[in-house]
Amino acid sequence: MPDWVYYATNRNEITDAAGREIGFGPHLNPKSPVWLRYGAAAMKPATRGKTENEFVVERLHIEPEHMPDRGESAEAMVRGSDKVFETLRKEMCANRADLILLVHGFACSFENALSNAASIKKRYSTPRRPVEVAVFSWPSDGSMNPAAFKYKKDRDDARSSAKAASRALRRLIEFLEDLPQEKLCGRRIQLVAHSMGNYVLRNALQALISDFPHKTLPRILTNIFLMAADEDDDTFEHDHKLARLPELAERVNVYFAKDDRALMISDVTKFQSDRLGAGGPRTLTNLPHKVVLVDCAEVSDTTALEARHQYYRARAEVIADVQQVLADRAPEDIKPGRAWIPARRCFRLKPARSG
Repeated sequence: MPDWVYYATNRNEITDAAGREIGFGPHLNPKSPVWLRYGAAAMKPATRGKTENEFVVERLHIEPEHMPDRGESAEAMVRGSDKVFETLRKEMCANRADLILLVHGFACSFENALSNAASIKKRYSTPRRPVEVAVFSWPSDGSMNPAAFKYKKDRDDARSSAKAASRALRRLIEFLEDLPQEKLCGRRIQLVAHSMGNYVLRNALQALISDFPHKTLPRILTNIFLMAADEDDDTFEHDHKLARLPELAERVNVYFAKDDRALMISDVTKFQSDRLGAGGPRTLTNLPHKVVLVDCAEVSDTTALEARHQYYRARAEVIADVQQVLADRAPEDIKPGRAWIPARRCFRLKPARSG
């Protein structure tokens, strides 16, 4: 049976010769950068050597969206988010599963995003803690050539997608607030942001803050995972970056690796400041107590193509660590694998012993 993953996207729709919607492209939706489409994809393992993706789409479902035209009643509104959220709610209740929200990174096509979501669902799930996964797919290009141009374009699109990502999160908050008590199943929501997805998250956070002026943000997440973050290393020091992110969650987990080659390229050739995903926060002074640091330098090596940047879903040690976080283990009780480094106020993941 295929595994289903869910999505929200502000990408442009792709249609076939008959005008039917069949997928999503690499550009912002022409209606508006905040125009969102929702749906689900049935995923199956890829045939080895046929694609760079681990999973491929077997069937893509796109929920219809319709805003009332002039003269139409409010009842004419069709919101795909309502149907997707309700389907997810039923799946989470039936399977006693938590929900992971994924924000993907640079050079990631729509199909790549769905594959990564399916990969996370497979790897982060355990028999005692199954997960459902929904990905916010912003219009990353899916290509790295020419690298400097594509990086800048993706960064521009990441910034332009802030309100769409914030809107998707607001719709989820509204859906949960409107649920009657008997429909709540007590499952938890987690968020994983990878690479440039952290820059999307930063800008989405700022949009969300503007929706809650002079208020503490609602704590709707259990864990936030900032994985190989292509984000400034001073991000927790400034309100216009990620300083207020901990308000949204019980814990913020930062996984970083100094030898992440993709972030080295970002740092050196794109004239970015030091990256959070390479060395962790710039300073530990006043770092919120909710922020847990995990050094992955010794467990970041995967394949040459992945440039030590995909360890969050490719290294068994990192996956096992994340599984224990999802299982509510206290940071100091996660063993084996973690070693506490007092001088750096971080945990270091150690390679698993072979044999």
